[in-house]
Amino acid sequence: MYLCVRSCEYLDNGSRRIYHLNDSSTVVERPALPGKSRFTFYDGRNRTVYTNQTRAAMKSAVERHKKQRGVR
Repeated sequence: MYLCVRSCEYLDNGSRRIYHLNDSSTVVERPALPGKSRFTFYDGRNRTVYTNQTRAAMKSAVERHKKQRGVR
């Protein structure tokens, strides 16, 4: 399934971003944090996603969205 960002919320003046994907999963980004701790992934039932393949697909959807919108 092709994942894409359905909506995005910017909270706390941009220090926390919540991306809602088309399969009802959620990605929380904290830009101030480094590398692996920057993203947190949740599935449609609000449980943490641990599968690397699924996490990579969700992260690539967020990166595509950021590139299209010009978000840093």
